[in-house]
Amino acid sequence: MGFMRGKANIMNYKRKLFDFLENDANRKYCSPIIKKLLQANLRKRKFVIKIDNTHEKISLAPEEIEEKIQEILEFIVKKALIEGYSTLVVPCMISKYQAPNFYIQDETPREEELWRFLYLLLTGMHGHDYVLNLDNVSDELLSDFRTWLLNKNYVILSSEHSGLNFGELLSSLNIPRAVLLEEFIVSFLLLSCFAKFWKEKQDEMKFAEIQGEIFAKVSDDMTFIVFVLSRQKKKMFIFPRMKEILTRYYEDFFESSESIPSISRFIFSLCIADKDYREKSSKLLNKLLYYMLQGYINGELLSRTIELKAGYELKKKNKRVYGILSASQFFLKL
Repeated sequence: MGFMRGKANIMNYKRKLFDFLENDANRKYCSPIIKKLLQANLRKRKFVIKIDNTHEKISLAPEEIEEKIQEILEFIVKKALIEGYSTLVVPCMISKYQAPNFYIQDETPREEELWRFLYLLLTGMHGHDYVLNLDNVSDELLSDFRTWLLNKNYVILSSEHSGLNFGELLSSLNIPRAVLLEEFIVSFLLLSCFAKFWKEKQDEMKFAEIQGEIFAKVSDDMTFIVFVLSRQKKKMFIFPRMKEILTRYYEDFFESSESIPSISRFIFSLCIADKDYREKSSKLLNKLLYYMLQGYINGELLSRTIELKAGYELKKKNKRVYGILSASQFFLKL
């Protein structure tokens, strides 16, 4: 899924990824992702990758990454095929050398599987330590979504500051900038942007039957994939049935003239900007959204989040009180 699409949907993932990387802007865009994947391999200002079994290695300075991305990808796939699964390709894996007892004898990845992971990683929407992508979505719809993000300045294509433009994203949903950008908060933020895009696509149509075609382009098995590429621990989360989540929590938004979904107003009105409460508030909200992205509202977390918000507002002295927005619309969805 790229900003400038590959050719045909039937091509294998390696071919699709290399078609994506033929474009200079795309290589600039995904270079920070490569650097995140390789950050544990930085030695004396160079990224060093070795294949122990064959004694092969490549060594590149950070400024060489953009022009040598294809060479790097070929090498790390070769390394994985020889040595087994690697966090260079599959971020959530533990290497065989770190945890040999976790592996079945002769367990080796398939080459197409490795290229699929790299395709999802390098064509995803990245920001901070996160890469987010949608799977099981048509190339046509995804291409329209990417173009929309660029036109709205929600994504920047730049060698210096490529990736998600969080300032614009937060402003578009009227979200306080004090919120901590944890992985599931960012995921919900992007999902809300997809809902806004979807609504604008509908609003462009004049006839009901054409609207139906737009809905049909979002498959029932649309999946949201979240990669966390932090230095400490790399993780991957898969959220299936995103169409079901969209229709459940954003249905009233699609049928309204509002520019911000009520679910977004509700969720982010639970944030507390005060520096003494901000971290606890964001952590609770992040956990709540983890379950919500799976189609489930955790009642205990919801209660704790609301209690923290209400308790904080009631303790204020001579200051404006900010309530919880769109609560009735949210509870009608439960």
